[in-house]
Amino acid sequence: MSTTLISSDQSRSAAQPPFPFGPLLLAALPSSGPVAGGNTIQLLGLGLGGATSVLFGTTPATIVSQDVLGLTVTVVVPAHAAGVVPVTVTNASGTSNAVPYTYVGSPTPMPPTAVSINPATGPVIGGTPFVITGTHLSGGTVTFNGVPATVLGVDPTGTLLIGITPAGAATGNVPVVVTTAYGSATVPGGYTYV
Repeated sequence: MSTTLISSDQSRSAAQPPFPFGPLLLAALPSSGPVAGGNTIQLLGLGLGGATSVLFGTTPATIVSQDVLGLTVTVVVPAHAAGVVPVTVTNASGTSNAVPYTYVGSPTPMPPTAVSINPATGPVIGGTPFVITGTHLSGGTVTFNGVPATVLGVDPTGTLLIGITPAGAATGNVPVVVTTAYGSATVPGGYTYV
């Protein structure tokens, strides 16, 4: 008697379709990419088989492949403005829930800023190591009253520039200017040759 009940339960569950609720989207991997699009990502979920459309916001993606189990859909991402958009998959069972995808724009280049130089004084013959503190100093060159200094390096954050002072024409205060591809900044107070 118990065997008959078990067997009848098994036949009932076997007859049920595996995903009667339509496509379920779980994730986009990777979940971000360039605004230009053209990168390939994989959508993971349940019941995704037979996908006819994948939308990034309202923009259709190109479907590259799908697995037979309906667990993944591989697409080429379309171009879109920077920001987060919903991604959905549509097949014969309906349209899935949305998962987020982030379009990442290129960072806007920033001009350098200079806060201070340490030490702020040194001998007129030059050769004094110095550190300029600021922001966006990467790739910067430095001049003392128009004379180039030797730049030894910039830390990875672009906030510290290390160099060696050039010789000065005479004792006194001179302007110190940091220049990158995106602009120039004058160090407050300059540098004083003694």
